[in-house]
Amino acid sequence: MKKLLIVLILGFCHYNINAQFRGADGSRGMYQSDSTSFKNEVKIKLDGETKYTDYKVFTISNDTTYIDTTLSLKKDVKFNYLRKDDFELLPFHNMGQTYSKLGHSFENSSIFPLIGMNAKQYNYYKIEDVKYYYVPTPTSEIMYRTGFEQGQILDALVTMNTSKKFNISLSYKGLRSLGKYRYSLASTGNFTTTFNYHNTNRTYEIKGHFTSFDFFNNENGGLTEDSINYFETNDPNYTDRGRLDVNLTDADNMFEGKRYFTEQTFSIYSKQNVIERKKKKQIEADKIKAKISDSLAVKKQVDSISKDSIISKKIVKRNPALGSAKKVKDSIINPVIIKNDTIAPKKDSTLTITKVSKKLLDFKLGHRFMYETKHYRFNESSDNEIFGDAFNSTIADHTSYQHMNNELFLQLNSPITGVLRVKGGFLNYNYHFNSILYYDSETIFDKLKGNALTVGADWKVNYGKVKLDADAQSILSGDITGHSLKAAASFVLDSIFSFKGFAEINSKSPDFNKLLYQSAYKNYNWQNNFKNEELKSIGAQMIVNKWGNIKATYSIIDNYTYFGEDSKPVQATETLKYFKVKAQQYFTFRNFTIDNTVQYQKVESGDSFFRVPELVTRNTIYYSNYLFKKKPLYLQTGVTFKYFTSFKANAYNPLLSEFVLQNDAEFGNFPVLDFFANAQIRRTRLYLKVENFSASFTGRNYYSAPNYPYRDLTVRFGLVWNFFI
Repeated sequence: MKKLLIVLILGFCHYNINAQFRGADGSRGMYQSDSTSFKNEVKIKLDGETKYTDYKVFTISNDTTYIDTTLSLKKDVKFNYLRKDDFELLPFHNMGQTYSKLGHSFENSSIFPLIGMNAKQYNYYKIEDVKYYYVPTPTSEIMYRTGFEQGQILDALVTMNTSKKFNISLSYKGLRSLGKYRYSLASTGNFTTTFNYHNTNRTYEIKGHFTSFDFFNNENGGLTEDSINYFETNDPNYTDRGRLDVNLTDADNMFEGKRYFTEQTFSIYSKQNVIERKKKKQIEADKIKAKISDSLAVKKQVDSISKDSIISKKIVKRNPALGSAKKVKDSIINPVIIKNDTIAPKKDSTLTITKVSKKLLDFKLGHRFMYETKHYRFNESSDNEIFGDAFNSTIADHTSYQHMNNELFLQLNSPITGVLRVKGGFLNYNYHFNSILYYDSETIFDKLKGNALTVGADWKVNYGKVKLDADAQSILSGDITGHSLKAAASFVLDSIFSFKGFAEINSKSPDFNKLLYQSAYKNYNWQNNFKNEELKSIGAQMIVNKWGNIKATYSIIDNYTYFGEDSKPVQATETLKYFKVKAQQYFTFRNFTIDNTVQYQKVESGDSFFRVPELVTRNTIYYSNYLFKKKPLYLQTGVTFKYFTSFKANAYNPLLSEFVLQNDAEFGNFPVLDFFANAQIRRTRLYLKVENFSASFTGRNYYSAPNYPYRDLTVRFGLVWNFFI
């Protein structure tokens, strides 16, 4: 199925590449400077010209932007497996593997517990991550990048509007990379299809998506002690990393699932629609009056002409020298021509046109539905002493999770209240294993299943240059408890300066895999009755365009839950207090730019179980300019320096797909230098990167996590290509 999807998408794009388009006037339009000629040209008539602002991208919350085909440093830092800025993440050596966290964010937390297995979910698309489109012409995007040892990633998108009302999109991101080290194969796939529709007057709107994902990894457990020694001493016999021994040689895990989602709204009352209907009726009435008036005028004119004709005939008879009656008639009659029964209003006639405000009263009824399934599997052909004793010699752990949420809401839009939404929902969940486990006079149940009834409200309003946002939600009754309150205030002075302050209070249950877990390994079976995690967070952000921005957050968490050194869940009795400030700024002089991102973190209390590097920095100096005559190519090239201070990074446990506490060693305090050369030709961006070219002279002490080395010097390239008809 995956291969078929890739073939279809590539076939569509191949057709677009090999077709030459002409505008309605016969010109080549956007290709008028293209010297390439094609024998088979497709002529397309366009209704009108399009601009880049017509190609819109928006999320479920209607945050809208445009399809951006420019080249910038922001595009370079997002040109990775996740297609996000990974400043706070440290990747493992192979694409498609997990990441170590260099920073944490507790913003926009849900009141519902998650399945867990968080190390597998970096490439998982949440509802808020799915993008919807509005494009006047069919549009496609392809992203390709080389991997490690027989590896590559392809991310392809096709979207089109069948009309101004309906849009569909198909996208697939597939990856397969063997990796430099033994048993580190990564193979992932994300398929997403979206649609959005609205009727003529937008009294009914619906958007939805279906997404399917599977993330497969061979797990090698990291290097053995002897291999770590060979790596750090740079033994010439082991420069081929495939010769280093690893802890696991027959283990793999898989995280997969599907999600169905729709959101629809129906306008119960809209003052704008009432005004438009009145205006339409008035226009139709005026047209009828104009037709009647003009028909009477024509009849009167014809009657007057007939009388004049009779008089003219009499005059002709009396005075033949004046000419024939036919000539006199032709000289007098001025016929009225009416085309398609449309009569333009007279200059002195008036039409009643009411100016429609954008903020008129609007009352809507809405419904949101989501159903999702997730499965996590860990397989091993024979048990390994790393994880302790096992019930069976063959390991085949399987965790399942189903989650359904139905939500109804009433939405009021008005100039005074802004957008006010009151909502209520019903949640059903089922987190389960295959059977009940009886072990050492202890019973581990097979599932956590239940329902929850929720109520809430959210509010968005603009008062001049001030924007206010608030969201409150609580679980009224059910098998779990939780609540949240989020508030934010933004002030936009102009296109240069803006400020935002925000706060959040949240209470939710720990993830399900911390409450209940079963495995064929004896030490990985537990059932806990933990308290809710209590979060209080406050922060502020200031943005100064053409210079940079700064953001600070302070979080206080009670009952923070984590995995201890024995890989079992633990709930902290000490309050976690975490402060983070991140600043980004850049300076440009002629064609040279210095871009700096620095993050400072401090754990005031709770550093015995919550570890982060005190300082994380990324600094880039690069040159950018157009090359050659008529500027056909735009080039950006430079060097990026990355660094973070040493800290006791958490260890990766491949059985749980979680990071666990360790107190044996510190990691970090090593620089990483990357060289890049990126170019833009029309709407194609080309990327070339030499990663960690400093490895040969900074020492082999770079690790992503205990036993997992970071990447050696690697040369990789790729491209992002957009096509618009």
